[in-house]
Amino acid sequence: MNIPRSRSVTLLDREIHYMEWGERGAKPLIMEHGLARTGRDFDDIAQELASEYHIIVPDTIGRGLSQWSPQPEKEYCYDFYAAFAKALLDKIGFDKVDWIGTSMGGATAIRAAADPLSGRIKRFVINDIGPEAASAAVERIRFLCRQAAALR
Repeated sequence: MNIPRSRSVTLLDREIHYMEWGERGAKPLIMEHGLARTGRDFDDIAQELASEYHIIVPDTIGRGLSQWSPQPEKEYCYDFYAAFAKALLDKIGFDKVDWIGTSMGGATAIRAAADPLSGRIKRFVINDIGPEAASAAVERIRFLCRQAAALR
């Protein structure tokens, strides 16, 4: 049985939490969750893939056990998430990765693959997202983010 390891790391002056599965040196895989979720959503699939991959499953900034942003208007966006992804890969020492992303995590993969992780995401599986989100969905996400920021 593969036992996950809980880790924290400071990236871009923000502390994030991630779960680490599998053995270092195995094929690297990032799993990124959706907007109102956490990395623990991937526990079942990570358990199954840990014998083949070294898996990193972060809680995006402002979610799960990761730090809330002191600048939510600036940092709760795909450009910042993509920069965070690059910082995470650099810190962990992953050169090229596979990526599984749900919703926001899939959109982050699309954004990161264009830049700043151009050439570093070998392949990705995304669900519940496309290359463009409907404007009504974007407005709902902004509303939810404003509500979450107001609660902290």
